[in-house]
Amino acid sequence: MLWCIWRRRNDKVWDGQLQPSNIAVQLARELLFQWQAARNSATTQVQQSPQDTIAWQPPAAGFLKCNVDAAIFSEQNRFGTGMCVRDQRGRFLKAATNWYEGCPPPQEAEAVGLRDAILWLGQLELSNVQLELDCKLVVDSIYDKNNNQAEFGSIIDDCRSLLQQFTNFKISFVRRQANVVAHSFARVSIFQARHQVFDLIPSCIPNCVMNEMI
Repeated sequence: MLWCIWRRRNDKVWDGQLQPSNIAVQLARELLFQWQAARNSATTQVQQSPQDTIAWQPPAAGFLKCNVDAAIFSEQNRFGTGMCVRDQRGRFLKAATNWYEGCPPPQEAEAVGLRDAILWLGQLELSNVQLELDCKLVVDSIYDKNNNQAEFGSIIDDCRSLLQQFTNFKISFVRRQANVVAHSFARVSIFQARHQVFDLIPSCIPNCVMNEMI
C-alpha cells in the first residue's frame, strides 16, 4: 500500500497525472494477491512429496518399477505408448511399445498406456510393481470413485477392473523429468511393429538408463 501511494505521488510530481485513490487501492490488492500466490507456490514446491521428485527414484523394497508414457504423432494420425521395467538399482529388465491409429486427447493416450502396461505386466506374471506416469489426471482418475464420461472414462474403468486382479500393483504420479526412459520408448514406438517387446536396451535408450542407475 505504501509503495502504491509512493507511485501515485510520483505520477503526480513527474508526469502530472493524478490517479483516483481507488486505483491505488486496487493496485495494492493485486500486488498482495500476486505475493500470496507466489508464496503458496513456493510452499507447495518445498513440501512436494517424494513421488513428485524430478529425478527417477528406485522402487520400494521388494518392488519393481514400471514407467509408462505416451506420445502423439499428429502427422501420421497415430499415437504410441511405451513402458519400461527396472529393478531397485535402476537396471533395465524389459520394455515394450505399442502404437494405435488416431490422435486422442493426451490424457486419453496416457490412459491407454497405463492399460497396456497393466495388461503386459500381468502377462509377464509380475507382482509387486510400482507403475509411474507423468499424467496426474490419469492417476487422480484411477483413485477417484466418481464415474468418468466418454472414452477417457471407459479406459479408466478398464484400468480399475484390471487393478482388481493385480492388487500388488501401485499407481503413482511422477514428474516428466523422472519419466525420460518411458518417454523415449513412447517416441520410438511408431518406428516399431505395432506391439514390440525389448529384452535388451535398444541403441537409442541406453544413456537414459545408465544415467539413472544407482
